[in-house]
Amino acid sequence: MELHRDDNLIDNRIKNVLREKFHLRTLYPYQELVIRTILESARMFGHNEAGSAPKHQLVVLPTGSGKSVCFMLPSLLVNGITIAIYPLLSLMNDQARRMKELGVKCAVFKGGQSTQERNELFRSIEDGSCSFIITNPETLGSASMLSKLCSSPIALIVIDEAHTVVQWGETFRPAYLDLPHIFNELHPDQILAFTATASPQIIDRITDIMFKGRRPHIVLGNPDRPNITYKTLPSICKIHDIERLFKHNIALPAVIFCSTRKRCETVAWELKRRLNPQAIRYYHAGLNKEEREATERWFYTHPNAILCCTSAYGMGVDKKNIRSVIHYDLSTDAESFLQESGRAGRDNLPTTSIVIMGIEEQTKVKKIANDAPFVQLCTVFMRTDMCRRKSLLKIMGYSEEHCSGCDVCDDNIITEPEGSHEILSLIRCTPFHYTKEQVAFILSGNPIPWRLYEHLSGHPLFGILDNWEPEDIQEGLQSLQKEGAIKVKKTWPFKNRLYVSHVCRSHRDFALFKSSLFNLLSSIRQYGFDM
Repeated sequence: MELHRDDNLIDNRIKNVLREKFHLRTLYPYQELVIRTILESARMFGHNEAGSAPKHQLVVLPTGSGKSVCFMLPSLLVNGITIAIYPLLSLMNDQARRMKELGVKCAVFKGGQSTQERNELFRSIEDGSCSFIITNPETLGSASMLSKLCSSPIALIVIDEAHTVVQWGETFRPAYLDLPHIFNELHPDQILAFTATASPQIIDRITDIMFKGRRPHIVLGNPDRPNITYKTLPSICKIHDIERLFKHNIALPAVIFCSTRKRCETVAWELKRRLNPQAIRYYHAGLNKEEREATERWFYTHPNAILCCTSAYGMGVDKKNIRSVIHYDLSTDAESFLQESGRAGRDNLPTTSIVIMGIEEQTKVKKIANDAPFVQLCTVFMRTDMCRRKSLLKIMGYSEEHCSGCDVCDDNIITEPEGSHEILSLIRCTPFHYTKEQVAFILSGNPIPWRLYEHLSGHPLFGILDNWEPEDIQEGLQSLQKEGAIKVKKTWPFKNRLYVSHVCRSHRDFALFKSSLFNLLSSIRQYGFDM
């Protein structure tokens, strides 16, 4: 089928629904292609067209390209029931909200519903007042659901966020792997899988699992999001650097992705303490229903919200004007990263994706195979000689000649973590002198125990990192120790004192703080010499 916009190809019924329900005048080319294929297979353009139209589709279109319209519009035109399957309750609620805005009744089946609630929903399906079902794999696969639906005419089954079939189905959501069995029970006319990102390998796995190796009609859009600028921020203390980003007026609203619930909560509480406590909350699967819904409402309505969320649960964040996405922990692979960074800028306005690159990522890279998905992604954000956008798209199987924004192409690379200069300078010029605690108090300029205060407060670097908390400097010291740049003496007479073990290439310039300059600064502090 030829891919171009031509109103003559669009049936009047499609145009009427598009205008009256969605308040749109035209479709994007890919939307038109997918919708027309669905309706052709449903015999809405005659039997001849239906014979050549594929029954099943796998649609890969970037976030913000209107994937939901591709199945919502046909669901209003085809005969039979549409079942939309989502991985998260927040996504189910969001789809229900969209259907309500269209004035279309839908039935939401989820865990925790009473028998009475379920029976009312089934009655609305049986009497024909509702033909759109929203659910998740676990609920759909229950015996009670299948027994009720197996005799109903199922026109479309939609699997949204289809990459989770692979990423979650093979780990902690085995119900996704049971979907083919469910399809055999329900006999849908068409199966439609949608996702924003999928590498060739993920596409093959989805095909194997969902379609049992029978190649569906695949619609591939370019996954590039031109309005997103990608940046790396090297760090020896992530919480300090994130605090600094917000104090330097990074654009809001913002989302911070963390790998675990505990870290998600820790980061949120720490930022609450340091910044505006009213503008920061956390969001993960450990919250109860009321807490999740309250957080969702708060985030959608707060103009300057900062939301810390787990990587999995962040998929449920659907706020079009998110201006910044920060990865406290890097995603496991390029697909996940593009999904997460794609939460921002869904209004197509400029936005920023920042990866905080710490020693954890560098250590993890050394432990796993070079061709592992995480290593591929980590390399994109560790190297400073490759366009980040082109490198990301290359992993996804796409080529891109033009970069619309990354720190490499914009010549705005930050090569050294903030604070490493000062820490290494102090330790190199005074090896075996100070413990971690003493270094932290010297550089931060904070009060220290009275016995040591008078001596250390005259240090030439005293207070040079006065915008750092002592605990942050100690975390920075820990990072540099893990990296191998500094070591702690384990034997007397210098037990627990720090020294530079070797000069890492990345810190070489910072560690060459000359002793003559060091002594001059000390004299200035002690005697107040006029420069």
